[in-house]
Amino acid sequence: MTSARSSSGGLYREYYEQHGEDRNDLLRNPEVLFQSFAIDRANIAALRAVNLDKGSARILDVGCGVGAGLLQFIKLGFNPANLSGIDLDAERIAHARLRLPSVDIKVGDATQIPFADSTFDLVFESTMLATLESSEVLSAIARDMIRVARSGGHIMLCDWRYAKKGSGVKTAISPREIARLFDVGGATTVVTSKRGALVPPLGRRLSKSAPWLYFLVQAVLPFAVGQVTTILRKN
Repeated sequence: MTSARSSSGGLYREYYEQHGEDRNDLLRNPEVLFQSFAIDRANIAALRAVNLDKGSARILDVGCGVGAGLLQFIKLGFNPANLSGIDLDAERIAHARLRLPSVDIKVGDATQIPFADSTFDLVFESTMLATLESSEVLSAIARDMIRVARSGGHIMLCDWRYAKKGSGVKTAISPREIARLFDVGGATTVVTSKRGALVPPLGRRLSKSAPWLYFLVQAVLPFAVGQVTTILRKN
């Protein structure tokens, strides 16, 4: 089976070579600020729906990269000793370990997650699934995310629901795709879904030029929302 190379360094190097090193720099690029706010807001609103115990909940970030998603959980008060992350790219894992020395971070393939069955209270991915094209690989990742979640535990998907050629988003992680991949109604049940970032051309433009309009547009034009955070419960 092909490895889940969506989280590899090559993808990110190609992305930043195309768009520039400041593409997602919160300090240098005002286009990304409210996009980031919107994603964080959606994640936090979704997490409120599951009421995890911040002191004891075990959480895995699949495709953790340099640890930005794990850092958000720490900011929200979760115990770093109960957090884990995997990514295929050893360079990004080394960076994540420097940032988060108390977190269990290791090189690992999302199609063969290196943890036992029913280990985690929450299994999380952020903008990783959408970068894959292979239906086989996507299905394998979904199965393993379900496998390592405990019964009654949760799977959190923070991803793009539209695909666009040349954007880096190769598969739309739409409600239909989520239902297919994660066997909604069988292996899992949808708990909540929260709107996040707007489609990048619009969201970046508003973030830079009219940030006061950003969340109004998000509220009144749901079709303009590109990123959604969905939480599933493992049955």
